Amino acid sequence: MKKKIKNLISFIFIFFPNFSFSDNIENQIEPEIESQNLDIKNKVLIAKENIIVTANDYATQIGHQILNLGGNVVDSAVAIQLTLGLVEPQSSGLGGGMFITYYDYNSKQTYFYDGREKAPKNIQNNIFLDKDKNPKKFYDAAIGGKSVGVPGTLDTLYKIHSEYGNLEWAELIEPVIKLSKNGFYPPPRLISSLEKEKYLFRMDPNSIYLKILEKPENKFINNQYTSTLKLISENYRSFYDGKIAKDIVKKVNQNKDNNKLSISDLENFYSKKKKAFCSKLQKITICGPALPSSGTISITQILKLIDYLHKQKKLDINNILKVLNFTYFLRDKHLADDNFIKIDIKKILDDKFLIEEFSIFENYKKYIFVDEVLSSTSHYSIVDKSGNAISVTSSIESSFGSRLFTNGFFLNNQLTDFSFKQKDNAGNFYKNRVEGGKKPLSSMSPLIIFDTKGNFLMTIGSPGGKAIISYISRILIDYFYFEKKIKESIEDSNYLRIYGKTFVEDEKLKASINGEVQVRSLTSGIGIIIKKSEGLIGYADHRRDGTVRGN
Repeated sequence: MKKKIKNLISFIFIFFPNFSFSDNIENQIEPEIESQNLDIKNKVLIAKENIIVTANDYATQIGHQILNLGGNVVDSAVAIQLTLGLVEPQSSGLGGGMFITYYDYNSKQTYFYDGREKAPKNIQNNIFLDKDKNPKKFYDAAIGGKSVGVPGTLDTLYKIHSEYGNLEWAELIEPVIKLSKNGFYPPPRLISSLEKEKYLFRMDPNSIYLKILEKPENKFINNQYTSTLKLISENYRSFYDGKIAKDIVKKVNQNKDNNKLSISDLENFYSKKKKAFCSKLQKITICGPALPSSGTISITQILKLIDYLHKQKKLDINNILKVLNFTYFLRDKHLADDNFIKIDIKKILDDKFLIEEFSIFENYKKYIFVDEVLSSTSHYSIVDKSGNAISVTSSIESSFGSRLFTNGFFLNNQLTDFSFKQKDNAGNFYKNRVEGGKKPLSSMSPLIIFDTKGNFLMTIGSPGGKAIISYISRILIDYFYFEKKIKESIEDSNYLRIYGKTFVEDEKLKASINGEVQVRSLTSGIGIIIKKSEGLIGYADHRRDGTVRGN
């Protein structure tokens, strides 16, 4: 069987050398696989003491095990992320980055941890332009070493654990080592992702993941990942200045079109802890990551305009879609890594500014890559018995990232989140342009939401690239303005308008929307924990492998 698979892959690329997936959004194959034949159990749960929602039940189980051993949400989050890197390698892992929003019950403070990947110091500003100085096609840019940013996930996990964890670092990694060593049954989304994947096997015809395609019913063992877990359980910095770091640099720089990643880039990477970016709105206060994530800012802008439309009795699907398109326009125009660009956040969140600009806004159109919108990412949330809450979104960007594999994990292609060109047609610099040491703009939005009295109300987040902003906003609009139940809202059709293009999941919704609409899968992975009188209620999106567990 293995020989047949290799022969098929070779046939495609030898006899069709120009074969590629169209970068045009209308023809691009959906990168976010909708899970098939899922057991619908464990998608909703009411708990009294603690609760976990993750993208995969192996991770949910291990995270819950950590809580039952006396760990808190931070301990559980470390174990969950390391497990996801094993069982959901197409979405997140040690080779990527993350944002964490953490609510500390004792101090009543909310923080965010910035583990976003960073461009190498010596990266070429024109790395995503072809020889004619035109933007490269998405996959020409994304596949290989040129798209890899310095991974931030592990340093972020270690930092938050050193400040708030209860259990020992090595103790959290031990159950993941056991799972990696003994093997796991490949989840539906991993199997489906591999069945669709072409670039990975073109780059690595001997990939260990061919074993899953051969016999998906068998347990899969990733020995390299086991070794990596053992190393980082003893000294996590070996990832940044030891053997693993050297292997990462070697892998990234193996081709001439590399982005000049160096050992120094890894040695000098440290995640940042900051006060969460919080916005007090009419009905709630939302807290989440600040720049270089655009998520909290963009969702705040959306909800402010939704509140305005609600008061004007104009809150319908067509106006909601206009708000989304307008917000993506503002995102492109104003936002980037604020360590490089001065940004007037107060101005772009001002109610008067938003309403005036929205009232004169025309349909914003721009050519886009579908993978730029619908990236491969993972989200999980936890609340423990002490009242602490954590909301985490992590990613390696598109499915299997750069497709570069080393030490048991895939390296990200997050640098494709930069603007490919340095300047627009008028000669103005793009704020989110490529620069050495800069972090690309993200849409990851791990939120923690409080009621009007400042009490914890819910956590929410989702994978989905730029569509994350739309996915989360839809749920919040449904719940707070249309008074829909959370389960009903998650099961409703997703919708998205970005750069003048409108997408929905079903024909029924399409009929109520003005203009051209494309029906396609929009595979969110919403994870929610909400506090109600009956307890903590967790919800996992039916579109993915996610589950809920708790006590």
